[in-house]
Amino acid sequence: MRKIHFFRLSLICIWSIAISMAFSYPLMAHEREINNLSGALAWDIASAGKKTVAVVDFTDLQGNVTELGRFLAEEFSVALAGADLAGADKGFEVIDRTHLRTILAEHKLSATGIIDPQTARELGKIAGVDALITGTITPFGESVRILVKILDSETARIIGASGENIAKTQVIEELLARGIETGVAPATPTPARPKPPAVAQQSVEVKGLLFQLDGCKVSGQTATCSFLITNKEVDRTVGLRAGTREYFSRLFDDFGYEYRANRARMANASGEEWVQSVLVSGVPTRAVISFGGISPQASRATLLEIKFRQLTSRGWDDITIVQFRNIPLSR
Repeated sequence: MRKIHFFRLSLICIWSIAISMAFSYPLMAHEREINNLSGALAWDIASAGKKTVAVVDFTDLQGNVTELGRFLAEEFSVALAGADLAGADKGFEVIDRTHLRTILAEHKLSATGIIDPQTARELGKIAGVDALITGTITPFGESVRILVKILDSETARIIGASGENIAKTQVIEELLARGIETGVAPATPTPARPKPPAVAQQSVEVKGLLFQLDGCKVSGQTATCSFLITNKEVDRTVGLRAGTREYFSRLFDDFGYEYRANRARMANASGEEWVQSVLVSGVPTRAVISFGGISPQASRATLLEIKFRQLTSRGWDDITIVQFRNIPLSR
């Protein structure tokens, strides 16, 4: 009887272990690959001397975020925080992603989608991070390929990268199919928003300067707004602002997102922060302001705000604002 009882107990234990392994294996599989990635990139972060890092939502190759992308970013953030460099001090901290989203929401910035140099710098300044961790996910048959990059927040230069494959289990497939806004797969595709009809050229006159907007055109993720400035008074020097810390020209799209100018051009002068030129009386001067990271779904600019200053005998005067509204974004 004791042998029979022992035999039954053995079968129960074996069966329990088998069931536990069967149910836990998918979780262990993706955790293993995430740990491999975090361990490899932790060395690159430490070697580059970065002290604070943040993980943004992973995307597909088109820059779209899925629930799987957000899930993997959360997993990678936790794994990176706990990475062990063979007993050595990592020398860096990982910003909590919930805290990061709160900071970005307060400053009306996004930590999702493709990260361009301008966005990387803004995220670095506002969130106080030295490096950003971005990732892309690409389904391949029975697996999903994950590529993770480390971007220097000041230059957006890649200072480290690595990749892994994870098994495409049922759970992974369900996460891959879900939209990030609602957390569930949409029943029907969202219809494309029709583009608004073209509008007549807009003109604004301020301090004897006539600003005539030709329009704004989007190429890739960059919106370029072109206009003429005609000086109606005596010859004078005018400075056009692009992206500075205190004063910057900006654009709002029809989804309510704000974009800061990353380059300005007036006549033959151009720069990332500001440009200046002598405007001859009565002679129209071509000017252009560019904005990066534009959403591919944006169809119009609800507000284009241009900032400029004039050079007087007492020095540069105060900032003056010129506004244009409801401008179609042509492509």
